[in-house]
Amino acid sequence: MRIDYEVELLLPAVTASLGVIGKDIDITIKRDKDGYPIFNAKHIKGILRERVYQFKRALGIEEKEIETFVNNYFGKEGNYIKNNDFNQVRFSNLTIKDKEVFKKREFSSRLVGNRYGIRINRKTKSTIPQSLFNYEFLVRNNVFIGSLDVNDSIENNDLKFILACLFHLDKIGGMKSRGIGKVRVKINGNYLEGENGVKATKSLDKIISELKRENNEKIELKEEKLIKYKYTLELEEAAVFKLSELGNYVKTRDSIQGSTIRGALIEYFHKKGANLEILKKIEASDAIREDNKISLASLFETKYPIKANNNKKVSIDKVINSDNEYEDGTKFERASVSELKVDRNEISVKINTKVKSAENGMLFNAEYISNIENSKNIILVGDLKLPKEITENKFTIYIGKYRFKGFGKATIIIEKYSDKTEKDIIDRINELSAKVQKDIKSKIGKEKEKDIKDEIDDKDKKTICFDLYSDMIIPFTDIYDAGEQFLILADLKNENIKFNPKRSFINTGKLEGFNIINGIRKVDELIFVKGSVFTYTIEENDHIKFKEKLIKIEENGLGLRKNEGFGRIRICTERGDKYELPCKKRG
Repeated sequence: MRIDYEVELLLPAVTASLGVIGKDIDITIKRDKDGYPIFNAKHIKGILRERVYQFKRALGIEEKEIETFVNNYFGKEGNYIKNNDFNQVRFSNLTIKDKEVFKKREFSSRLVGNRYGIRINRKTKSTIPQSLFNYEFLVRNNVFIGSLDVNDSIENNDLKFILACLFHLDKIGGMKSRGIGKVRVKINGNYLEGENGVKATKSLDKIISELKRENNEKIELKEEKLIKYKYTLELEEAAVFKLSELGNYVKTRDSIQGSTIRGALIEYFHKKGANLEILKKIEASDAIREDNKISLASLFETKYPIKANNNKKVSIDKVINSDNEYEDGTKFERASVSELKVDRNEISVKINTKVKSAENGMLFNAEYISNIENSKNIILVGDLKLPKEITENKFTIYIGKYRFKGFGKATIIIEKYSDKTEKDIIDRINELSAKVQKDIKSKIGKEKEKDIKDEIDDKDKKTICFDLYSDMIIPFTDIYDAGEQFLILADLKNENIKFNPKRSFINTGKLEGFNIINGIRKVDELIFVKGSVFTYTIEENDHIKFKEKLIKIEENGLGLRKNEGFGRIRICTERGDKYELPCKKRG
């Protein structure tokens, strides 16, 4: 159930309480990347949570019962899927309602004000030296909009109490003790009955009766084979995908793993009553760009722009081009291309509700991914396997970390899967081999022969490369020989196949995470990182002998947790003599 609400500023308000280094203003208005004022979802969640505590205590409710209520609807540390039955309320950011007005500079300057203050020594009744400060504030009558997502099966009395607390939010923003930040709330276009000086009022019971809808339909799943679909994912909010966590600092990854999509789908359908054990069989691939290109580790580019190339960098794929430098002597270096861009950081602090001050060591900092590119929502695609009883084709899911605090909202569209007309594996191997042979033979007898001296004996042999389209989790405790270990996983160890380290580009790492279904932290696992390239040399017709094995590798992947999108592999991705980096198609 989605509940839309508006917050009208009856008095000026401050959206943030953090200074900006190098600026004349000590405390600035918090803005989004487009410059519009914003109240973070976690800020609204914290205020409403505190309001619930206050009203429950005022009603004489026991502390233990209050804690149970708050944990149920506002969350707690632990496994929310099993323990809370999806009752947790999801908050969106509060954004300015009339953005078109705010765009105009002449209006924007009137909607934001500036004040000065100074600290007073209470004992001497005089000013404290060097304590003059100033801050920005939003003027009264600014209107912000946001939404709550509530479980359809929430009890009427509980929903009524939460909405009553929302209606009586009273104050938001920073510096509330200084007489600013007073607000008035409208839910689904209505003020609360009894509100002074306003029209369009309704009683809580009537508002709830309009919001509440009966939805007892449950999805009955059967133990049958899953059906493959294509999915399209549109990011509607910024998102945090945790790569690693150092203390209170969260570093985000620049791609969306299949396990993230799979977890969101399991949560969505289990919330509708579907059997969890069957839902665990859902499979999902990584969400990638619509052009289906990823940044392979074999991609290199010149260190500097080349004048002869219209002052642009020249890019090559080192699987088919072993040059170490461009014609003019400019060195080639690894091309670093992110699938998604880390936009900025979200900084917050935990407030002790009793003393109304920040807790020591509770400053949090998290990187997040922007959902906007070229003024449009980012669109990603992938494939998944679902039980055939699931027929819903468009719905909203929440992905990543902090998804109950204004991050990670996305729309997913599920469509019929159709195999594209692609080159046969044998044709791809032959095409790649021809390019590698051409590169080797072009350097024999020349100055650049030193670059390929280890490959001269194999100049007439075939080349096959395995490109990782997702992270591959390996069942080893150590990486001692990546080329050999890959062959073991691919069941090609006994074939006449030789590892080519010169044309292989392998990145390794560790994968960490938390299992929301079982409620346990996952053990760190060794991985071959997405984009890695394993290249091998084979005899002239050997690839025909083990063609069926190669087909299964592409269809099923390699390594552990393949149903979560890990271990996706493409054999001999099409490569040009000069490769256009994926970012150049993204503007």
